[in-house]
This record gives sequence, structure tokens and C-alpha cells, in this order.
Amino acid sequence: MGNQKTTINALRKKELGELALRNAEEMSFPPTEWEANTLAEVLSLPRVTVTRPPEHELLAAEMLPYNCHVNCSRQAANDPESHHVWGWCVYGSDLILHSVVEMRGHWLCLTPQLVEAPSRFQFIPDPSIEWRETSDGRDAFRGGVRLPQALRKYPEHHLRMRDELHDLVASGMSAFDAREMVDATLGAELRKKDPI
Repeated sequence: MGNQKTTINALRKKELGELALRNAEEMSFPPTEWEANTLAEVLSLPRVTVTRPPEHELLAAEMLPYNCHVNCSRQAANDPESHHVWGWCVYGSDLILHSVVEMRGHWLCLTPQLVEAPSRFQFIPDPSIEWRETSDGRDAFRGGVRLPQALRKYPEHHLRMRDELHDLVASGMSAFDAREMVDATLGAELRKKDPI
């Protein structure tokens, strides 16, 4: 039993390390005036409170971790009382592109997380988001611009975090341990800045 638990922990750490590398890349694009203007515009929209059911319930319903757009699209297709809503999850000083469903007046996140996440969070529905078929599949656009995975209040900080993560991994540290170190230093610094 002990070896099986050790293997599961090692696999989870590997998966979390890979997730950290992907997230670092998705959050570290160059800052633009468009991003700053869009962030200000989105922040003027109304917010709702979204509830995330327990992870075991979401997994039992065959919801996919970190695949919110697919989960909500599938739910809306199978339940006429569910409405797929695109928008932005408020996460510290960032807005993360996200999908939720609205069901009979309740706002629900159907996406399991690999790391502990709050059971309730603020969400900004964004009626200006549209989905288009592209050579890469389906992508979200707003005002004709392909959307990044996030709108950032402090984009330069994300660039520093990505560079530090890559430097630590290049030095031989596992991606999981590098993620933990960057989160404890630069991540803590970011959390001290004014949130959205």
C-alpha cells in the first residue's frame, strides 16, 4: 500500500509540475495597451458569485480537470435548463478566461481542480466573448482579438515568475519543487499587491 501511495504522490507532483509550466507560459505574454484597456472594460461589468461543487462530485459526473469550456458546453447540451456562460474568474490580480453554467438562477463551476481551490469565487460574465473556428480548433475572441488565457493587472510580474521557474528547472530542480519555490517567493510578492 505504501509503494502505491508513493507512486500516486509522484504522479500527482509530476502532473502539477507540468501544469505549472503550462500556466507560466500562458500567463507570460508581452503586455499590451489592448490588454490594459480590455482589463479596465471587463472590470466595469457586473460580477456574480459562482459555487464549485465538491471535486468528487464533479469527477463522478465525468467533468474534466482544467477543461471548463468543454465541461460547460457538454452540460448545456445535455440539460436545457443549463446555460453556458463565458467570462472571467477573478483570481487575485488577474482575470482568468473561464466558463461556468447558470442553472435556474445558480452559478456553478463544473471544473475540477488539481490543487485546492475556493468553493466560491467572483466571476464576470462577458457577453462580448465569441467563439470562432480556427486552424487550432475553437478559440475565444473579443472585439476581433483572440483572447489570451488571462488579463493581468501586473503582467511584468508574471514574466519574472516564468523566467524564475525556467531557471530553477534548468538548474535541475523538478518542475513541482520549482513551482513551490516560485510560489513562496515571487507568488507571495504578487499576492501582496492590490488585487482586482
